[in-house]
Amino acid sequence: MHTVKRTTITLREDQHEWIQDNHLNLSSFIRECLDEHIEEHG
Repeated sequence: MHTVKRTTITLREDQHEWIQDNHLNLSSFIRECLDEHIEEHG
């Protein structure tokens, strides 16, 4: 089981609107991107 932490990010208004319009789960998206980056860069 993984422990999770909360953090705050800052978005531009257009980014926020796009996320809302497209029903993107931002937490999941960020975790996946970070995992890919960590895999590539160690």
